[in-house]
Amino acid sequence: MSASADPRATIDTTHVRGTKAQRADALHDLSIAHVELGHLEVAARFAQRGLRLTGEARFHLTLAWIDLDRGRRKQSLRHLDLATPHLRGRELARARCLRGLHLCHSAEPRLAIAELTAVIKELRRYGDERWLANALVGRGIARCGATKLVEAEADFAAAQTVLQAIGEPGRAAMCLHNRGFVAMLAGDLPRALRRYEEAAKAGLDSTSRPEALVDRAEALLAAGLTTEARRVLTPALELLRRCKRHVPELAVLSARCALRDGDPAPALKLGGSDVEFMLAAGELDAVAAHRFRGPAQTRALGWLAQARRSDRRGALAACRAGLRVLDEHHGDWPRRELTGHALGLARTAREVLHWSEQHRASWSMSLPPNEPALAKALTNLRRARAFGLPLDALERDVRRLTLAGSPRAAHGVAAPPGLPLVSFIVHEGQMTAVTLIDGRARLRVIADPDELVHTAKLALRAGRPVTTDLLPEADEVVVIPDGVLNAMPWAALGRRVHVVPSLRHWHPERHGGDRVWVTGPGLEREEVTALQRLYGGTAIESTVDRTLRALEGARIAHIAAHGHVHPDNPLFSYLELKDGPLYGYDIARIENPPEVVVLSACESGLARAFLDAGTRAVIASVLPVPDAQVSEAMAEVHRRIDHPVEAAKAVAHLGFSCYGTGTRVAA
Repeated sequence: MSASADPRATIDTTHVRGTKAQRADALHDLSIAHVELGHLEVAARFAQRGLRLTGEARFHLTLAWIDLDRGRRKQSLRHLDLATPHLRGRELARARCLRGLHLCHSAEPRLAIAELTAVIKELRRYGDERWLANALVGRGIARCGATKLVEAEADFAAAQTVLQAIGEPGRAAMCLHNRGFVAMLAGDLPRALRRYEEAAKAGLDSTSRPEALVDRAEALLAAGLTTEARRVLTPALELLRRCKRHVPELAVLSARCALRDGDPAPALKLGGSDVEFMLAAGELDAVAAHRFRGPAQTRALGWLAQARRSDRRGALAACRAGLRVLDEHHGDWPRRELTGHALGLARTAREVLHWSEQHRASWSMSLPPNEPALAKALTNLRRARAFGLPLDALERDVRRLTLAGSPRAAHGVAAPPGLPLVSFIVHEGQMTAVTLIDGRARLRVIADPDELVHTAKLALRAGRPVTTDLLPEADEVVVIPDGVLNAMPWAALGRRVHVVPSLRHWHPERHGGDRVWVTGPGLEREEVTALQRLYGGTAIESTVDRTLRALEGARIAHIAAHGHVHPDNPLFSYLELKDGPLYGYDIARIENPPEVVVLSACESGLARAFLDAGTRAVIASVLPVPDAQVSEAMAEVHRRIDHPVEAAKAVAHLGFSCYGTGTRVAA
């Protein structure tokens, strides 16, 4: 196989005509060009025509490469066996390279590394740079299999340099993508996503290498970006079907995405070979063997495999061991899989409470970094929304920069002091509640939570009391909702209810700061003006920058602005301000957030962003608030604002609740 720097130009300008030798050369060049573009069936047809025409060994060599790329290793080896006796010098070194690549798939990685190391020396002696790059890539793959990640990174980087020097930017971009795969194996998810993104920008043609999309989807799924992962997997599935290539990981990833979204159907439709790929005992044994060696992600994955092949007691111990590995190295993947597996094995109320908290923590994202690049990306997103431009690519930039930056830890670690607790968790399609009162824990299943929320909202709109048995008979209670219960108007249930996303969101009291008042466009200012006259503080011009500066260190922030909930990512939910959206990403980047926040307009989905940033309590509604009732309701809230849970209870009939720590704030 010779170099083909511009395969499309080769296809456009090459014609099969002339002498027998000229036709053979043309067929060979066309075959190689189509290989470069991923058109493997077309490439095979040209090579077979050349083989029929001349019987030359170079066509066997080309067909060996094509069949290896198609996963037809037996046919590939047959072509190699037929070609090798007729090859000498450089061509023989190329055949050895192909045999080394075969060893990457079928033998101990050390054998492949040894063979390809010898081949690399030969190819360097011949000055065969293109095949040198092939051998370097193959050895990098083998070194990944042997968890020699530093050496693998060096091989892919060397191959990238060679391919750039000989004018093959597409294949060089694939090497950059492979370096992202190395970062993924090392547990460096931000670097992996950054490298994948850089490879796409550098010209990686995913239509010819759809496996690259599978790698990228794996990283996105590990980052919790399920919707983005599914968007990447859809074209990958279609491309692989077109070229009749089977990648078991693709079906498994699709099923994992669907399960994350609460849809088990795709997992149930997996074919036999895919189920074997996921569950075969041999695979689990092989993966579990890595729990004591290699990078953190590999060891954690080994502990997950160990958990899946163990009895209940051993599985829980393995999950704890895997989490310790990730904690020691600040790793994320496969934390969610470990906690989810353990949660499925939990039996007692205390076990369910413990593992549900661990599982919630695995879903929580670190706070976005305070870096100029992210601030600029959010500004670009605001401008695009203002001008009605496409947002998908800009939202991807924000997500990528968030993951690639230096994330900050979320605030809050303490458990609520001595209050009754009800923790809800949805797992494997079932909602469970753990009630903890005076040290006694009780476990029960919640039937039809959707109907409970629907009935509660209907009762509020009709002015009727809300009745439910979700909460214990106590004057004050802490609730950790999950799933559809996040939309429950909790304060309307007749108690003082502190609604927290997890126990780590129970924030200690802070002191200092002033009141700030923010009014977004399209709302009457009388509500805020009257409240400011009564309680003092500063009214802010509602631009994004001024609002963010005013929120820093404030004691109480009152924001009257229209909200918009993002269906897939709450950090893209926003409040409408004068010069554009104030996103959850903006709020989560506040270093010293307000102690108490009142969101007086319609539902925005931003209470969680404030709590993650460190705000102690947020008073917000899960229902649209009628304009005629806002002023009176907000006056009642601010009369009781030093005790946020009481303030929310006073306006519970409008769907308001207290999110976070609503205990009394010292004056």
